[in-house]
Amino acid sequence: MSDSAGFLAPSLAASIASIRKDFAPWFDTAGRFNALGMRVMPNAKAGTSDNQQLIAAALYGRALTLFQAANILAERGMLGDARTVVRSAAETAIVLVAVAKDTSVCDLLIDRHFWHHRKFRNAWLNDPEAVAQMTPEEVEAIKATIANVDTEYPKAKTLSGDPVSIAALAHSAGATALYNAIYRSTSGDAAHTSIDALNRHIRADGKANVVGLKFEPDVTDLAATLSDAMSVVGHSLHVVIELFELNDFREELAQCIAAWKALGIPADYRPTRSATVPG
Repeated sequence: MSDSAGFLAPSLAASIASIRKDFAPWFDTAGRFNALGMRVMPNAKAGTSDNQQLIAAALYGRALTLFQAANILAERGMLGDARTVVRSAAETAIVLVAVAKDTSVCDLLIDRHFWHHRKFRNAWLNDPEAVAQMTPEEVEAIKATIANVDTEYPKAKTLSGDPVSIAALAHSAGATALYNAIYRSTSGDAAHTSIDALNRHIRADGKANVVGLKFEPDVTDLAATLSDAMSVVGHSLHVVIELFELNDFREELAQCIAAWKALGIPADYRPTRSATVPG
């Protein structure tokens, strides 16, 4: 990328327009999911005393927001980042499916909350460098927070590890497709600092010899990324529509899913012309 502002450059607007044109079927279908998602959101009215509904509604809003973020990143050719966001969306959707099927998952999330806050505050206190940067008052405030958790939620002190396992939740909730096909793949090729993730920035010749690095818009797996994002938001929509009995939206969701499936295999998609991106 020649512009000194990189992905923040105003000149990227031309690339965005080109990418959206080349992958119009995918962006258009994603737009249909988003339009439905936004109409469903205000109708998922959670009872203030119903933990399951409250948490489900919050999870749905998070999943939809992440879906929108993935679209924004994808249209800019920031596919590693888009897929990292899709991974977060997939995790959110898996937890949403689990919460809808088993209300006790809400308790696991509460357990995780207190376990996490206790653990990272203890980590500060056990880090000499961190303690050296804090005043005595700040240290005492952290200790007081931990003591308060131990008093109000003593279970947090007994937990040996993170009480929430995404793999276990996916298995018990019947969401292994989301876990194996999307969560794990986007973990390996985007979210984690892996060779697959780093390969996104490697320029190679026809013989797989490295000839340079690249930090510019890319469309290599854009269709697959949007397809994964639509799968995640589709699962989220289905759960919320069923949980909140939003019958009026069922047919439209079915139409969105049919349109998504009609796009075919992402890897087989070929734009009518090569996407124009800065070199």
